[in-house]
Amino acid sequence: MILINCDIGEQGPLHEGDRALMEFIHIANIACDGHAGDKESVAAFRALAEQRGVRISAHISYPDKPNFGRATMEMADEALLAALDAQLALLPGVPLVKFHGALYNDACRDTHLAELLAVWLKRSGVATVLAPADSELAAAAYTLGVSVLREAFLDRRYSYDEAAGHLRLLPRAAGNAVISDANEALAQAADIIERGRVNVSGNPAKPAWKPIKADTVCIHSDSPIALELARRLRPAIEQAEKVAAASGVRGNIRLVKPGFCGTAGLPAYGRQHIGVSPGGAMDCFSLRRGNLMLGNPENSPALEILGPPEIELLTPGRFVLTGGRLEAFLHRGAAAPEELEHSRVYEAEAGDRLTFGGKRYGLHTYFCFRGRDGGGSVPAETVPYAAVSGWADPQGRIRVLPGPEFGCLEQPGLFFLTPWRTTFKMDKMGIRLAGEPGLTCSMGNMISGAVADGTIQLTPESPIILLRHRQTTGGYPRIFNVISADIDLLGQYAPNQAIHFVQVTLEQARSFARQKEEALDKLR
Repeated sequence: MILINCDIGEQGPLHEGDRALMEFIHIANIACDGHAGDKESVAAFRALAEQRGVRISAHISYPDKPNFGRATMEMADEALLAALDAQLALLPGVPLVKFHGALYNDACRDTHLAELLAVWLKRSGVATVLAPADSELAAAAYTLGVSVLREAFLDRRYSYDEAAGHLRLLPRAAGNAVISDANEALAQAADIIERGRVNVSGNPAKPAWKPIKADTVCIHSDSPIALELARRLRPAIEQAEKVAAASGVRGNIRLVKPGFCGTAGLPAYGRQHIGVSPGGAMDCFSLRRGNLMLGNPENSPALEILGPPEIELLTPGRFVLTGGRLEAFLHRGAAAPEELEHSRVYEAEAGDRLTFGGKRYGLHTYFCFRGRDGGGSVPAETVPYAAVSGWADPQGRIRVLPGPEFGCLEQPGLFFLTPWRTTFKMDKMGIRLAGEPGLTCSMGNMISGAVADGTIQLTPESPIILLRHRQTTGGYPRIFNVISADIDLLGQYAPNQAIHFVQVTLEQARSFARQKEEALDKLR
């Protein structure tokens, strides 16, 4: 569920607007005497938040009330951290922090500042920080095991920094930085929450879309539309949750024959520091593609099929099959079975059944569903994989970057010359490769280190590729890492299948990731 957060306590302890907002928000970012607020307002709004069941976040900034924390301050690290300590002391024990104004924006861009703040958060016992998904602050927090609530803004316009490849808030000095119309802000909320995109053109009449990920959306309490926006957004989010309940397979299907399958959603990142892997679907691109074709939220649960089941639909709606290709047939009443086309949206009635035959391609198939209670209309169109796969390597190779222990490989070029094959030693945790590489590593015993999706470890037997259900640390040399864009491709490799690799640059990897998101934009 998307959470509404709001900056609270910036206008005194008795401000009626702030008190009214507390009826509609999920998180109150309470100003802690850095840019605004004081001990009295902190105590008043903490008590009100606890009374109304609203989560509390410490809203911390440069110590700069004259400029409302909106001007960058040149401070020694020690002086800045001392100022942050003093502010956090007003909300002892609060596990959630949001930085404010210039400090927030600076930490999104400045790697040193982001790392400094992440270390401070960890040292201070803060479990979670609010930050943009693609920011330096989020990256630094993840590295140290601090969870991130990915944040987007509803009453601010965005731009896109092409050089850095990041979204940016338009500076307040720009004439059109602030959204002052509630309808426009609600439209931006719908784009962010439902479609995972935001307009970066600065002109709502001529949008230019970029992908955005958010767990929480911010409303600034000093905005003239704040109360109206919160009052209208909260019920809209609750209604969207009801729609989401009608989307996906849970409660909408029955497995007549179980096959080998289960429900799957998107990975849950941010818990590796406590030993929990992200999990999720083996081919998230196919799951997202199917949901978007149906008009579902991207993370609606789908049925991930490895061994074919028999499915009975309990409610009327629409469905699509994506990912690995299985022969599939729709059975309706006494009519002859209809062979189904892959990647095509179909209408279904309660009581319809789906059966499956042999596998034609790939390993994991996704059955995505949207009940009619989800509303909306979706054309019965076909969107083949080829139409949205321009980001993949045209030669079918898996692209990799050097890993942390790459330098220990004595002949790294052998990795790319070896005719590798997947083996039957594979599951959701990883894939063991077979080949005769003669790869040797000069490294002896090593201390276990963090591993990621797509980490390739060199074990004494042969290399293994780690997948999303992997362990969180490992003690074998991490010689390469599959780029993020290609992780989903690994989910379609069957045992005893040839697999080829090619090394790319970090800049290329980022470009492929952007191209992949832009391909999904076509379906939004």
